[in-house]
Amino acid sequence: MKKFIQIMLVTIITAECFVFFGGYMLFDFSKRFFTATAAVAFLLSVVIYAFEEQNEKISKLENRISLLEEIINKKD
Repeated sequence: MKKFIQIMLVTIITAECFVFFGGYMLFDFSKRFFTATAAVAFLLSVVIYAFEEQNEKISKLENRISLLEEIINKKD
């Protein structure tokens, strides 16, 4: 829970700084619909990319563990 609160605080501080320094203009849907859409798409793509990279690393680790288990089982 402590880690989640740390991540939440950093996210809130980053978002507030972004909005304070003019980032709110990107999300003005009445005048800049395509820019706002591109910004949201960028944020979503960063999150999805991070999850995909994590998934790939987990798959590689699972393969390494299964190989090590096979080697250990052959010795016994």
